This record gives sequence, C-alpha cells and structure tokens, in this order.
Amino acid sequence: MNLGILTRSLLLLLSFTSVTAQQRDADLDRYSDQARQALSAKKWSEAVAALEHLAELAPTVPQVQANLGMALFFEGRAEPALQAFERARKLDATLPQVDVMIGVCLAELGRYQEAVRILAPAFAQPADDETTRLIGLHLERAYAELKQYDKAETTGEQLLMRYPKDPEILFQVSRLHADRSYQLMKQLMDAAPDSYWVHLAQAQVHESLGRYDLAQKEYRKVIAANPNAPGAHSGLGRAILNGPRDAQAMGEAAREFERELAISPGNALAEFELGEIARERGQLDAAREHFLKAVRYNPDLYEAQIGLARLLLKQGSPRDAVQHLELAAHLEPADTLPHYLLASAYKSLGDAAGAGRELDVYRSLRASGHPAATEDQPKEP
Repeated sequence: MNLGILTRSLLLLLSFTSVTAQQRDADLDRYSDQARQALSAKKWSEAVAALEHLAELAPTVPQVQANLGMALFFEGRAEPALQAFERARKLDATLPQVDVMIGVCLAELGRYQEAVRILAPAFAQPADDETTRLIGLHLERAYAELKQYDKAETTGEQLLMRYPKDPEILFQVSRLHADRSYQLMKQLMDAAPDSYWVHLAQAQVHESLGRYDLAQKEYRKVIAANPNAPGAHSGLGRAILNGPRDAQAMGEAAREFERELAISPGNALAEFELGEIARERGQLDAAREHFLKAVRYNPDLYEAQIGLARLLLKQGSPRDAVQHLELAAHLEPADTLPHYLLASAYKSLGDAAGAGRELDVYRSLRASGHPAATEDQPKEP
C-alpha cells in the first residue's frame, strides 16, 4: 500500500469535509435570515421556500418544521402544513401552539370531529388574540359542519364579544345565522307549504327585498288565515305605503295600522305610522298624539322620536323638541339628522353656542361620509 497516496487522500477528505461544514453553516444562516424576514413580512411563499431548504439542512430541528407548517398554512396548503406540524410535534411534543395548528389544519381539511377535540378546549383557554381568533373561526365552522348549531352559535357569540369590529368574524357569524335560517325555512316549507307561517315568512322576505306588491299579497294571505295575527296588519300597512302613495293607499294603510292597534294596543310602530299619515294629511294635533303614544310605548323607536321632534319644531315648541332630538342622537350616533335639527332648535331658543356645537357635530359626521338615515340630506343652514 502506498502510504503517501493514502495520506494525501486523507488530507483531501478532511479538507472537503471542512469546506462542506462551512458551506452548510453559511446556508443555514442565509436561509434562516430569509425565512425570518419572509415570515415577518407575511410573504408566505418565500418563507416556505427558505424553510424547505432549512428542513433539508436541519431535519431534526422542530422549530423549523413548526414554522414551515405555519407558512404552508397561510399560503393555503393545509395538507402539507398538517404534515409539517405533525413532524414538529414528533420531534418536540412541548412546542407551543403546534397542537392548536394541527386542529386548525384538520378543520380546513374537513376532519371536523378531530378538529373539535383539539380546538374546543383551546378556545376555552384563550392564548394571544390572534391565535384565539383563528381557533374560534375554525371551531365555529367545524361545529356548523357537524350540525351542532347550538355550539356553533355559542362560539360565534363569544367571538363577537371578543372581536366586535372584526369584519371577517361579523361576516362568518352572520352567514352562520343566514345558513341556519335558510335550512329552517326550507324545513318549514317542506313540512307545511301553504301554512300561515310560510306566507308570513314570504311576506317578510318580499318586504325586506323591496318587492312590496308581492309582500302585500302574502300579508293578505296571512290575514285571511288568521285575522288577529300580531304584526300582519302592520306589515300590510307598511307594504301599502311603500307602493303608490295616493290618498286611497294612505287611507287603506291607516285602516290596517288601526286594526293592528286593536290587536296589539301597545304597538309603537303602528302609532308612528299613523302619526306620519296624519302629518302628511295636515292633521298635526292627531299626528302629535300618535307620536307621543309611539315614544311612550317604545322610547327607543328612533323614527318616532324624530317624527315627534320635527312636529314640535313645526308647531313652535323647540324646547320640547330638544329632549327627543337628544335621545334620537343617542340612539343613532352616526346619523346627521338629529344634530341638524338640534342646531335649528337651539337657534330658535337663542342658544348660539348650542347651535354652533350641533352644527360642528353635523359637519364632522358629513365629512366622515355619514348621510342622514331617515330622509334626504337637508341643506346646511
């Protein structure tokens, strides 16, 4: 054996190993920096690429697998994300949030029973806000898909309490209720297609969609089936008023509201509508009585507070109007109309400071894009 050649080969091998180790360390540093920056910037595809390189270089590091799972999940790849999280858990079962993310991935993949077993206890013990939000959204979805609607609705309400202005949560919870409402309505129509309840539901749907002629037909069917049905006469009266508003229509609508009051004497909305009809007919004293009853029956009926206040202003009683306008402004803080009318009331009372204050609020709301909610926007005084 040629010892010299063997020695030279050994030296070359040692030199190659040293270079490889140095290169590996440099690659680790480079990909770690890339992954850190991409994760921080939420550039998920770049993070995935860097972390996949890191996973090849350091396959036994659990944090690399966990971060890879996170990047894959937010890139929209739930299946490989789940695999990465499971590898991370196998390497280190104590890593925080890995179990939770496994549950979230399971929900994304439609494995709802498994997801609930993980996510339900995690949601009951909130972590940070972002994680709790993610858990709650997927838990609500899992419950809904499993047709456990009571639990889905409870989860949705808890999410709304924690994140009342979150647009995604508002959308998802409203969709949950809409989907459930649709399912129940379909069951109702299958069970009793020509029932009183089906006609009432259809009337309300047509009314909400502005199809007032169809709403009238359905309300009439409701009344034919049950003349003393609470709300039916009031609904028909509203549908009539939203059609051609001639004297005949207003008279017919008024009779429906009066019939409603005979059934439900404390119906504030019917009193308000009668007040509006009387006002339009120039019967101001009658209108005032109806408006006063409406706000007595329901002080939170914004339209009645505004209707009464406008009438009081017209009758030269601005001091009496102020209290109703202040309550209206409290009920609808984003509506410009109460502040516009308050400015007029204070001006009539000789309170220049009060008028100026309300005009400032009015202008601020207009500048923020808030129109009047109840009538055409008045011109600024």
